[in-house]
Amino acid sequence: MAIIKSGNSTDQWTIDPTNAGRVTLYDANGNLLYPLATRRSVANILVRQSAATVAGAVVWAMRNPYSNIIVSIMRIYLQLSFDGIGAATLMRYELIKGTGCTAMSGGAIVIPLIKRTSIGQSNTDIHVLDTGLTLTGVTFGSAFHTVTWGRNTPSASIQAASSQHKLNYFTYPIELAMNEVLAIRNGPTNNSVIGDTILGSVDFVEG
Repeated sequence: MAIIKSGNSTDQWTIDPTNAGRVTLYDANGNLLYPLATRRSVANILVRQSAATVAGAVVWAMRNPYSNIIVSIMRIYLQLSFDGIGAATLMRYELIKGTGCTAMSGGAIVIPLIKRTSIGQSNTDIHVLDTGLTLTGVTFGSAFHTVTWGRNTPSASIQAASSQHKLNYFTYPIELAMNEVLAIRNGPTNNSVIGDTILGSVDFVEG
């Protein structure tokens, strides 16, 4: 059995007889570079506005309800489209992080894809409701990404384009501690109308 000692402390790295050495990578400030992935999942985003909805409604959100888990957001993919009555106006949605959310209610529960079946189901609480979820006690910071698209109606002969956004956070993931949420809000100043649609996915790990 080999033992490698740190040059700055008494810490040791032990290699067992089967040569199964393990390391955890940190930067110079002691920040973990890659999250520990107990579970790896992908959550679907599919929101179509079924009714006129006032600006500021949280239409999709994921919440970490556990103190012993960190949810790390690795990638977000978003696409916007419209299938309502065309108008010379824009739909708009924003990605935002919140803290202090003690409960989330309303809408349908989103069950994520499990990347490896044997690892088990995600613990993260994810809901969707086009007219607005209820997030108890939440305090939102500033939006970190906003997407917008015109309300152009497709026809049988014209294929409407869509707005696509790919956000990667592999090096420094967005982290959700206990009672923190990642949310999608409509607005922030313009209302949603029937046919506004946002879809995509969130790639995340728990550890």
